[in-house]
Amino acid sequence: MNFLVRQKARELLKSGNIQIKNNPSSLRNKFLGKVKKVTVVTAAFNAEKFIRKTIESVINQSMGIYQIEYIIIDDCSTDDTVKIIQEYAARYKNICLVSLQENNGSPGTPRNIGIELGTSKYITFLDADDWLAPDGLESLYNILEETGDDYVVGKTVKVESESETVIGEFASIKERRSITPLDVPHFFYHMGPTARMMNLSMVKENEIGFPNMKFGEDKWFFTDVFFKVRAVSTTKKPIYYVNRTSENPYSLTRVTNVLDKRKADVEIIRYIQSKDIAIELKRVALNRIYEYDIVKTFDSQTFVKSKKKEDFIEVLRDAVETTKNLSYDFKNEFKVPIYKFAIELFMADRIDDFIRLFEWLKQDANKKYLIKDCLPYYELPFLEGVYRFVRIPMLARAIDSYVIDNVYHQSFEIYGDDINNIESVLIRDRKRMDNEINCEVRIEGNRGHFTVSLDEIDRMEKSLFTVFIRYNDYQLVNIKRILKNKMAYNNKNVEFYTTVANNLGLAIKSLE
Repeated sequence: MNFLVRQKARELLKSGNIQIKNNPSSLRNKFLGKVKKVTVVTAAFNAEKFIRKTIESVINQSMGIYQIEYIIIDDCSTDDTVKIIQEYAARYKNICLVSLQENNGSPGTPRNIGIELGTSKYITFLDADDWLAPDGLESLYNILEETGDDYVVGKTVKVESESETVIGEFASIKERRSITPLDVPHFFYHMGPTARMMNLSMVKENEIGFPNMKFGEDKWFFTDVFFKVRAVSTTKKPIYYVNRTSENPYSLTRVTNVLDKRKADVEIIRYIQSKDIAIELKRVALNRIYEYDIVKTFDSQTFVKSKKKEDFIEVLRDAVETTKNLSYDFKNEFKVPIYKFAIELFMADRIDDFIRLFEWLKQDANKKYLIKDCLPYYELPFLEGVYRFVRIPMLARAIDSYVIDNVYHQSFEIYGDDINNIESVLIRDRKRMDNEINCEVRIEGNRGHFTVSLDEIDRMEKSLFTVFIRYNDYQLVNIKRILKNKMAYNNKNVEFYTTVANNLGLAIKSLE
């Protein structure tokens, strides 16, 4: 089935109902300008608060602004967004402003206009409230030129008011060259437009575009990209900064209702199923949506606290209905055991148990674990028989710690599938990037040990940190340390806890 998702963009460009300043395809620009290295496309709507920072981040790129073809499509803004863009378009002939007369309600069609107008070898997308690292474009461009690959992705940094974190770290954890999307587990799980550059002719010739959807247009687009690329590369370099500060509460990601997102995902499932592609690619793309988007939604306070849980259940029913067309058991593709367990409960029509499972996951602070044959399990207190226990991929628990000669020593026990793939212990700042320590770790059977010098800790910026075990390149597991165990009994609060002197203590208090 062929979806001409860029057709609306073509019709708008032919209609004459839009205004274009500094059209890259004009005879003047073709005659006077050299072919640019990269096309940057920004879809803008009521972005006056941040659009200057966005544009300036392109102008100040290390490769030079005149190596860049910057196409900004204003989706009928009602504030001063157009006025601000016009200022820059007047100063730079390679900044193209496209003004639409009607709002599309989605960045899909505006981005498609950018694809249609683009004339460079490569293309990338930049949202109107985000910004690029100063050498972001040059880093991606150089990798594509060196490798001849169709696609490259770097590090995306989410900037919040008091913290910075990496989005989709698996995609940028190390330098990789000329691999396939299937060579990186979870490669299909980071599908936003951020920090990536691709061959523009590959996009155009394969009729790849963004559907005019309020949510999910990125998954649609990049799924098609991954279906067509010959080879991809990844880099550890920071490329793109996503604005999630308190000053930006109206980003589309934030204001889109979670149920609307999941309904859009069901549309994308049907689209992927319609594609004539290799079954391996289809399995990976579909599982990302079935497990990571739809089932994972239930593993959230949004669902647990919702008074309309049946609405969530109905979307899941619609998603499960689509699996009847598959030639394989979709459940067997799930990577997270408890999500596979949940969907098995659901398909056994144990809806109440399905709901209780996620309520227990989000609300029970005293989860019980079982170790059997050196593998970790949750014990579910509300289920019996074969449903009583469910696997955990990895479980680590602190055992003992001490300091000798200004070196902190920590031992722990570790159980799970990937003990042989443990690489290090990561002490990571909870709020800031790059304020972290990687520690060597020694694993012997199900026991582990790591050390870190107090001098090394002293060089860190003051903050709060989480201690993880890193395995399989990018996956992390917390080292659990149970300091409190609290319960209610006979109108009393009973709490076992760790004292200041690291002894086991017990507190008994009235519930009143």
